[in-house]
Amino acid sequence: MAHRLNIMPLMLFVTIASMIIMVMSARDLYLVNRYNENLSSNRLHNGTTHDAVFADAYLWKQKSNDQKSLALYASIANSKDTYIGQSAHYNSANIYLNQAIKLLDDHGLEAWDKAMPLLSLAKESYRDALRLKPDWMEAKYNYELALRLSPTIESQGRTATKDDDEEKDMGVPPDGWPSIPGFPRGMP
Repeated sequence: MAHRLNIMPLMLFVTIASMIIMVMSARDLYLVNRYNENLSSNRLHNGTTHDAVFADAYLWKQKSNDQKSLALYASIANSKDTYIGQSAHYNSANIYLNQAIKLLDDHGLEAWDKAMPLLSLAKESYRDALRLKPDWMEAKYNYELALRLSPTIESQGRTATKDDDEEKDMGVPPDGWPSIPGFPRGMP
């Protein structure tokens, strides 16, 4: 007689597998529903992990609450996870730069005194992000933009020597503002 296939163990396996898949789907549906409820009530995670704080900071930025977003980014900027740290520095710098540009666009040169500290904070945050990831092109580009708006001129803190006099005589341009190509924004 032909070998008869016992269908009972196969049906038991299919039933157990279906129940496991159904439980996993119900769990995923619950998590998605809880996420949507939190999102609609202006909070994303309210957690303490760096990922949750980063997500909350991003949400506050989307809701145009820059101060809350900056505070959350500052709290995770020194994270052990370098990706979180560099992204927090970069996003903070972008917020500062956008605030400075908006001030200058809205109020012109009268807002320069208010925009300068924001540009300094932006440059510092871009430098911190680039220390963590030196080849980050977006950070380099934005840092250059901040430098063009407000160049960093550092004094060399040394006394004049005979070599300095020779450089001046040979027509070598001095370091700092005069050697930056282009024209500063807002100047005639």
